[in-house]
Amino acid sequence: MQQGCGDRDSAQGAERAGAILRTTLTSDDGRWVLRARAGAASELALVKVSDGGTPTRIIDRTFVEDGTRWIIDYKTATPASDLAAHATHYRAQLARYVDLFTDEGLPVRAAIFFAALGRLVEVPLATPSV
Repeated sequence: MQQGCGDRDSAQGAERAGAILRTTLTSDDGRWVLRARAGAASELALVKVSDGGTPTRIIDRTFVEDGTRWIIDYKTATPASDLAAHATHYRAQLARYVDLFTDEGLPVRAAIFFAALGRLVEVPLATPSV
């Protein structure tokens, strides 16, 4: 409401947010993504200095499991068809995140978590990581 939404829009937004949260917490994929892990981070802001400047990237969720760095980006979209095809639209974004961890020396896997559906979809990286 403070952002200019009326009572009805605010109530609908709050209901949708609650539904997405419930779906996330009741799905196996959602619980796996959010599981407590040493060194895990959410909303991790990283900067990489390059010739083109110093862009800040904010990674929704990242952690290491079984020697592999995972990078997860959350989406609230509810695609009507092929989730894998929809997830590949974000390959370039995930590749920018993966680039931030190249010096770590671990294999990296990246995925989109469709929070409204409770589904995790791995996005194959264009080039193999480590």
